[in-house]
Amino acid sequence: MTVRVVSYNILVPIFAEETDYYTKCQPQHLKTDYRWNLIQSQLKQEIINHGNTIICLQELSLPLLSKFELFFRELNYKFSHNLYGQQYNDYMGVGIAVPMSIHVNNISMIIVGDHIKKMCKSREQPSNIFSWIWNWYEWIKGKNKLYISDPWETAMLRSNVLICLQIMIDGRSLFIGTYHMPCLYKEPDVMAIHASVVKDLMYEQAAGQDFILAGDFNIKPQDVCYQVLTEKNYNRYNFPKSNVYEISYQPNFEQILKSAYCEKNGTEPIYTNFADTPKSSKFCETLDYIFFTGHLTVENVLELPADPDSESYPDETHPSDHLMIAATFQLS
Repeated sequence: MTVRVVSYNILVPIFAEETDYYTKCQPQHLKTDYRWNLIQSQLKQEIINHGNTIICLQELSLPLLSKFELFFRELNYKFSHNLYGQQYNDYMGVGIAVPMSIHVNNISMIIVGDHIKKMCKSREQPSNIFSWIWNWYEWIKGKNKLYISDPWETAMLRSNVLICLQIMIDGRSLFIGTYHMPCLYKEPDVMAIHASVVKDLMYEQAAGQDFILAGDFNIKPQDVCYQVLTEKNYNRYNFPKSNVYEISYQPNFEQILKSAYCEKNGTEPIYTNFADTPKSSKFCETLDYIFFTGHLTVENVLELPADPDSESYPDETHPSDHLMIAATFQLS
C-alpha cells in the first residue's frame, strides 16, 4: 500500500499582486485567476496520476479558500484548514486535503506559539530595593538599540498553526502534518525553537506511530535548523536560553526526521523557491521538505527542474515562487 504526499506553498494573492515586489515577473502571470488555473491543474494531475494522494498547502488564503473548497469537493476530498494570518497577508494559513476514501481518525490544530508559551514561566521579579534596580536595568536595556529581544518571547508570539491528521490506510494508522515555519532569517534562534518544537509535537501526536511532516520550513539544507531536525544528538548548536522566562521545554535530540528527497536522491533538490525581489535578489534555494519517520520507504519523488528558466517566479508555468514537491511512500 502506498500514499502520495504533495506539499505546495501557493503564494497568497496579496503578495503576488503587490506593486513593485515581483518586478521581474510579467504582470499577467501574477494575476490570481491565471495562477489559480495553473495551481488547480498541477494539483489535479497529482490526484489523477497517483493513488491515495494527500495535499498539504501553505500560504492558503481567504481569497482562494472558497475556490479550494469547491475544487476538493468536486474531486471527492475532505479539506481541513486554518487561516491564522491577518488582513495584510490575506489571512494566510495552512491546509490538508485527504480523499474521502481515506478515513480520518483525528484532526489536531496547534498554535505552536501558544504551545511554546505553556512551557515558559516568567521569572520572579526581585523585591524592595532590588526590584527598583532591576526595573531600572530593564529600562536601560530597552533604551539600548543594540538590545536583542528574547527569542522565546518572539517564538511564542507567532501564530503559525501545525495541522496534524491521523488517517487510516488499509487498516494502518499514519499521521500527516503540515507547517509553515515563521520566516525570521535574522532570528535563527526563534526558527530553531519552532523547528524543534514542531518536530517534537509531531512525535507526541503520533505516539510511536509513523508520520509524515510536509511544508515550507524556510530553512536551507546547510542551516543549523535542518541539522537540528535531521541529525541525531546534534551538539554543534547551543539551544537558546532566556533571560526573561524559565523554560521547561527540553528538546529531544534523539528524535530525528528523514527527508524524502534526500533519502531517494541522496541529496535535497537544487531549489524549491526562486524569486527576484527588492528584498532578495535572485534568491534560489531549497526551503520546502517532506520529512518522515517510521516504517516508510520512499518509492519515488516528483522530479524538479535543475535550473529556473525565467528571471523570477511566478512565471508562465509556475504560479508560485515555490515549486510543488511530492513523494510516494510505501507503507512497509
